Amino acid sequence: MQGKFKKYKDKLVKSLTEDQTEGNADLLTNVFLESMEEVCERCMSNRMMCALRPACPNRIFLNLLIKFGVDVKDLPSFCYEQQINNVNTFLEGSAKTKIFDTILPIREFLNILSGGGGEKLMGSLRTRNIEKLSKELFNELKRATPEVLTSVGKDYILALVGDGLYYFDLSNEIVIINPQDTIIKSKEILRGLIDIYRERYKLDLELREEFEGLLYLNIFIPIENSQKQDAEEINKILEDYEKKLSSTDYVSSYFSDNKVNLTIEIKPPIVQQKNILTFKKIMSTFNQINNLIKEINQLSQA
Repeated sequence: MQGKFKKYKDKLVKSLTEDQTEGNADLLTNVFLESMEEVCERCMSNRMMCALRPACPNRIFLNLLIKFGVDVKDLPSFCYEQQINNVNTFLEGSAKTKIFDTILPIREFLNILSGGGGEKLMGSLRTRNIEKLSKELFNELKRATPEVLTSVGKDYILALVGDGLYYFDLSNEIVIINPQDTIIKSKEILRGLIDIYRERYKLDLELREEFEGLLYLNIFIPIENSQKQDAEEINKILEDYEKKLSSTDYVSSYFSDNKVNLTIEIKPPIVQQKNILTFKKIMSTFNQINNLIKEINQLSQA
């Protein structure tokens, strides 16, 4: 019988989020938490496994516990130590592999980042002086690399440091390192992420909002005179990238004067239905746009 229920995962998620009564949800939650605790204890009993290959991939149980505010003293201690070590190694730039969707309390992260001075930085968060906190974070992050881009909102800070992205969820006082499958919860965060990658790749783009909250990215790619003779080749490149970007509902491109206009539809969180909007989806879109521009620019160098 083991494994027969997995095919009903999506239906279970829908039931938990839409249809369950409080009593049923309470029962299911207890069963899940007890099972999680057993897995954690068994995993930590084998420290080699917990350090190198934890029972829950990417320490998803630990991340979940931190996300919904479990006290540090109640977290699986050895697993939490490994998380801190991994983040510290990543910040130092000596990690052999990149970490994704890794969560820490902001206080813990600030302690690592500042060499023990996290409590001082937390003062700005407690007083909700987000502008001051963002400046302090910026200064601390620049110690690792001079290439730091930030976007600051009412309840978030995004920081792109080299190839590492940090999402500070100020409402829950957590930081998510290299968010990938993390869901983008608001249009404000989406716009902030777009602004960061606009600056990162030096893009000429505009973000416009249509009726029903739909957002469209218009990217303008200049075409040099030497490239105009390669119009057929450019069209082939555009056709190829339209297919690569087809995970969105609408993609189009055309020549206008001395530039290519690429339009990409992005459904913001408020109109999301089955297809959730993740950090990975937006970041992948910008990586593809950057690669497209590189390929078009290479035509003038050929």
